[in-house]
Amino acid sequence: MSFSLVSVLTLAPVYALALGLAVWLVRPPGDRVGRRDARPGRNSAGLRPHLRTRAGRLRPRLRSRTRPRPRRWWTAVGVAAVVGAGAGALVSWWVGDVQAALDVPPTWVDRAWVSALGAGLAVAVVAAVRGGAGRRVVAGLGVVVFALSTGLAVNRDAGLFPTVGALLGVSHVAPLTLPPAQHGVSAGDATTASGTLPAEWTPPAELPRHGRLGSVVIPATDSHFRARPALVWLPPAALTADPPALPVVVALSGQGPGAAPENLVDAGHLDDQLDALAAQHDGLAPIVVMPDQLGRPTSNPMCVDGELGDSATWLTRDVPAWVTAHLDVQRSPAAWAIAGFSQGGTCSVQLATGHPDVFGSFVDVSGQLGPLLDGGVDRTIARGFDGSRAAYDAAQPVAVMRAHGRYADLGGFFAVGADDSRYGPVQPVVSAAAQAAGIDVTRLTVPGSGHDWHTASVGLAAGLRWLWPRLGLGAVVGG
Repeated sequence: MSFSLVSVLTLAPVYALALGLAVWLVRPPGDRVGRRDARPGRNSAGLRPHLRTRAGRLRPRLRSRTRPRPRRWWTAVGVAAVVGAGAGALVSWWVGDVQAALDVPPTWVDRAWVSALGAGLAVAVVAAVRGGAGRRVVAGLGVVVFALSTGLAVNRDAGLFPTVGALLGVSHVAPLTLPPAQHGVSAGDATTASGTLPAEWTPPAELPRHGRLGSVVIPATDSHFRARPALVWLPPAALTADPPALPVVVALSGQGPGAAPENLVDAGHLDDQLDALAAQHDGLAPIVVMPDQLGRPTSNPMCVDGELGDSATWLTRDVPAWVTAHLDVQRSPAAWAIAGFSQGGTCSVQLATGHPDVFGSFVDVSGQLGPLLDGGVDRTIARGFDGSRAAYDAAQPVAVMRAHGRYADLGGFFAVGADDSRYGPVQPVVSAAAQAAGIDVTRLTVPGSGHDWHTASVGLAAGLRWLWPRLGLGAVVGG
């Protein structure tokens, strides 16, 4: 399940095989009579020596009739490749741009590979129709390998399924074992993120080099939301015999095929980024909780309470209740942040601006303008807001901020890919509304990146560096 789908060691052999099959298929079919020439007892005309004419030669007319005509072959292959590439480009445009089936426009990498797939399939058809039995077998194999190559390339570009386990939705994360010293905090503990935590922390000699990642089942006591297991990352400081009370970051994945909390570590590399930051600060880092705000990969409860599930209550009451009951954490909103990518980024803005008593900071990477289901506003209102347009309007982050008035201590970090034509224009709108509401706003545009996990990884890493001093963990080198 941990077999990589994005490494060079996986991709190079598949691409090489695809290229080899393509070269084989575009070659003109061989000369059957010519192949008989090599048989013992036959001359260059394919006839036995005693059948020569008196002049000693016989014009090989049969041979001329069966020899393939290269010009016609190359014309057929060339036309098929052009038509197939055009069909692939058309399909990419129709599915990705017109129908918006994937919620974001295809990148140039996606378009190029789908066009190449169309060309390869068309050439395979020509080879199968005009070639022999062996060439038909190669053409069938080519169809499979060409499709596999395209799928792997598009997946690598999006960065969604880095492993076979991620593709199949099978978690590779073992259940979390909590250190004995982690026992939760009392209701009266009002520890704040004062910015003095590094000065007060003396790391022990046996400080672990890395944090610990594990899965936990968080009960939905108040929300009754049907969530999948959450992931929790404990920094090295939390694994010691006398851990300090640490800040908390709630991190959310996006929504779509294969969406799960595991995406944050498999595709977003969040645990690696946290380990690197903790190493700069003597093992200090926030405890990061990655709950499931979806229920299923393609579900979208929109982080509101409604017919699709009370995901807002799940994230603002049930998840914090479990964290404070089981882990040594700070309770002040200044020490709590929420971060997410795509749908998770939208949720981060919604919940932080709607619940500043829970979260003092948020990181929105490529979020939407507000909660929205596939199918448009009317379907969103009918399914998510019980048919109430007023409830839908009130749930939009810009409206939430306008209704709240000026915030005292809330901070927001916005990141988006420079090539994200769909959600890129959202960032200036929401961030401007946040700034107008008194929120401390920082913006980042990731160059040469679209709505993908490359943007998510870079944006979340930058958001963590921005969060570090806000959570009282000190400055970040190079941040």
